[in-house]
Amino acid sequence: MKKQNREDESLLIEECEAFLSGTLAEHLDGRGIVVPVWAWTNLLAHGGPEMIAGCVSQPSNPSRSAREWNVARSLLAFEIFDLIDAGCPLEELQGEVLIPLELEMAVRPEVSRWTPSQWLDTVDAAIRSQHFSFGL
Repeated sequence: MKKQNREDESLLIEECEAFLSGTLAEHLDGRGIVVPVWAWTNLLAHGGPEMIAGCVSQPSNPSRSAREWNVARSLLAFEIFDLIDAGCPLEELQGEVLIPLELEMAVRPEVSRWTPSQWLDTVDAAIRSQHFSFGL
């Protein structure tokens, strides 16, 4: 039983590290676990500029089911870089928009039924609604 507890603890630590680093979707997909819709926001909410750019220029080798999600996330990454280029600090966008949105989606049961398009539209609308808050 102790060995099982250590394995469970190790998996929990890996998932926590993946969440905090912005790689939760890739971590879950790599383990063959269906990625929750909200977790596709994780990279955008917690990743640095290089990681976000990486999801566009060198996307991970996703499972077949994750490909549409990667495309949708790449489109949002381009929008985020447009905001950064216009003077919006990434940390501010993440702290004020993306992290709260990620957490809100995680607790809403209906989100689990969203398509990549619905998720894209929701995150896009949240980002766009903040343009004025950032003085853009």
